[in-house]
Amino acid sequence: MRTALSFFGRSASWFFVCCILAALTSSSEPGSSRGRVQEIKNSVGMELIFIPPGKFTMGSQETEPGREAQEVQHGVEITKGFYLGKHEVSVGQFKHFVADTKFKTDGERDGNGAFGINDAGLFGERHSNFTWKSPGFEQTDKHPVVGISWSDAKAFCTWISKKEKKVYRLPTEAEWEYACRAGTTSAYSFGDNGEKLAENGNGADATARARYPSWSIGIKAKDGHIFAAPVGQFKANAFGLHDMHGNVWEWCEDWYEPNSYAKEEQIDPVGPKMGKNKVQRGGGWSSDSKRLRSAARVGRDPVAYRGGYLGFRVVIQERRP
Repeated sequence: MRTALSFFGRSASWFFVCCILAALTSSSEPGSSRGRVQEIKNSVGMELIFIPPGKFTMGSQETEPGREAQEVQHGVEITKGFYLGKHEVSVGQFKHFVADTKFKTDGERDGNGAFGINDAGLFGERHSNFTWKSPGFEQTDKHPVVGISWSDAKAFCTWISKKEKKVYRLPTEAEWEYACRAGTTSAYSFGDNGEKLAENGNGADATARARYPSWSIGIKAKDGHIFAAPVGQFKANAFGLHDMHGNVWEWCEDWYEPNSYAKEEQIDPVGPKMGKNKVQRGGGWSSDSKRLRSAARVGRDPVAYRGGYLGFRVVIQERRP
């Protein structure tokens, strides 16, 4: 009898401890010093996942197929946790922004629109008909918003920051690659085999080549999408993030310089102090597999460059206690 009572006493004590721990880790406030939820959802339906601090090797191995010389490997430490969009910002979420502010994108204001695809499968010129509302292919509120300049994306961040009373911004290039890799060192977050992009990301493939026979790029497999896919259609990486490989290119905060990586270890790098272009990461639905690698990077004009394959996702910076 004593043994039984002793057992139940210990069990009750353990149950009490578990209840306290559960209470401490139930905070929904990003940046809480005592445990934090792994995923939050804001008032316009954006889901964001907590990315913990850590170290990783940024850039690519010299033997990686498709590698560019600018992808110099170097150690990076991310010292602050942050919440990153589980998905790219969607058309429906951007509509909330436009409805609230009557915002006009750069492509709408200057009348030049965005780069889009013609009947032959070529991306030759910007056209006023190509905007975030009409990118040249059918889209729903669940598709990633495209035709967005860097300055358009920043305007969205300013609006959602005021609305949510938290600081939203674009990810730094280092944060983006850290989140994309999710602990991996391979070409992609799922390994080195680009053919597996058919399950893990939307890029140029046999589906698109069936529509545009002039295309010579892309994987042999079919991912089932010619253009952008609704967000979240492909497998998530180990952090739970979708579409880090493909679907649409994503703007980052940093200025872009082709050979700006330092070989020594960096702590919370933010890129060059000045530049003409801003970093884009991840590749898009029209990109060859080499452009969809975790380390692949390009730079484009932050105002003048818009495309039907270019969008963004956002960060909430963790607050220090």
